[in-house]
Amino acid sequence: QTNPVRSSRSTVGTMTELNDHLKLLFARAAQLFDKQTAEAVKHDNPQTIFAQLQALSAGDPRWVITFPVQLPANTTADELQAWLSASGFSRVHTQRAGKAKDDPQVLDVAADRFRVQSAEPSRVMEAIEVALQRGSGRMTAYRMPASADSDSIGQAFRFSTGLHCPDSDLRYSEPVPSMFSFNSPAGACPVCKGFGRVIGVDYGLVIPNDKLTLRMGAIKPMQTPAWQECQDDLMRHAESAGIPRDTAWYKLTTEQQHWVVHGSPNWNGKWNQQWYGVKRFFEYLETKSYKMHIRVLLSKYRSYTLCGECNGARLQTESLLWRIGSLAGADAAMPAGKRFLPSGVNWSRHQLETLPGLCLHDMMLLPIDRLRLFFDYMASDASLTAHAQAEQQALHLLLDEIRTRLKYLCDVGIGYLSLDRQSRTLSGGEVQRINLTTALGTSLVNTLFVLDEPSIGLHPRDMSRITQAMH
Repeated sequence: QTNPVRSSRSTVGTMTELNDHLKLLFARAAQLFDKQTAEAVKHDNPQTIFAQLQALSAGDPRWVITFPVQLPANTTADELQAWLSASGFSRVHTQRAGKAKDDPQVLDVAADRFRVQSAEPSRVMEAIEVALQRGSGRMTAYRMPASADSDSIGQAFRFSTGLHCPDSDLRYSEPVPSMFSFNSPAGACPVCKGFGRVIGVDYGLVIPNDKLTLRMGAIKPMQTPAWQECQDDLMRHAESAGIPRDTAWYKLTTEQQHWVVHGSPNWNGKWNQQWYGVKRFFEYLETKSYKMHIRVLLSKYRSYTLCGECNGARLQTESLLWRIGSLAGADAAMPAGKRFLPSGVNWSRHQLETLPGLCLHDMMLLPIDRLRLFFDYMASDASLTAHAQAEQQALHLLLDEIRTRLKYLCDVGIGYLSLDRQSRTLSGGEVQRINLTTALGTSLVNTLFVLDEPSIGLHPRDMSRITQAMH
């Protein structure tokens, strides 16, 4: 009994079709979080904005509804007044500078002022709709303090339509199932193309013996007669930079090791004046890889390394900003300290641990029995009831399919596997049980299963589990 799978794109998740179900679930029910502020990003419309203003109106404060307008920095007061009059508005609530130095100034033009609890709902809705229309889907509501002087602009609450974060001013694309698949160009990491690994220089092979000093030849590729000049450059520049040349590599500080590998911090591109570093040395060799002996040299120091762009998640950053489930379910399935922090986000570790649910890569890393526990929590998640009736039915069908397949995988004794496990690393017995649970999970009727020597490679305990699962 052998494992016929050879492709590194095939995982336990793709073999069991759980990845297909999960990408549909994320496209329908996941919540997006901004990659800069870690705040939830959701679709705002006049009705939801009105409801939020009502919830924030304790004490019946006065509100100023504004929309942003960008004007060139050299606009005069007369030109501004003429533009306001032509547009039918007469008041600028506040003026803000652009985010960058050369960005135009932003004016928050007042669309209306009122107290929510005493104003007519139609007036509030009309002001919100006008502000969203004039502001290209963005508006700001200022809550004025009860006893404020004339210089106070109040507390700002920003809203926007579409998947747009008003605080960071970032807009996101609508979720589609292909965004959550590493086998699709829409979701795969652009660097590793969905493999999670890249072929690069392995510095463990470049510096195989960390007890050697720089003078004794810690940098192995530079010890041959052909590259003795590079070793001489290292010795000369290390002396001028104050890097110990007779200290074992493992005793050098992190900054000193970084200098050797990455070169002088203020690199000016002149190879004979500064130390270029081991990294640039290999980049130079890459430009000469049309020569056979250079390709042979490079092959000695290459290996598969974790992709630096996605950190092994296989997906692009935007796909990992979507999360599903509750905080209680996430805490029950995975310790907070082990949750995956996507690269390219400005989140702190504390912010990540307080976010509800799990991202897709968290689910890939979980053992199947722990993932089953997470989806048991999801079955009673109140967030699923917020969708329309037809959408709820589709979500419950998806959840039932996922929980059924997870149950079969646990029943046949492979709950210790993770969905991210490559299929080619599985034993023959594990592959046979996965194929069987895939067939059982499709809920076929009037089907005859013919098992050819099912006991080969399986423990007798596992045979009894398979028999019970099939019954």
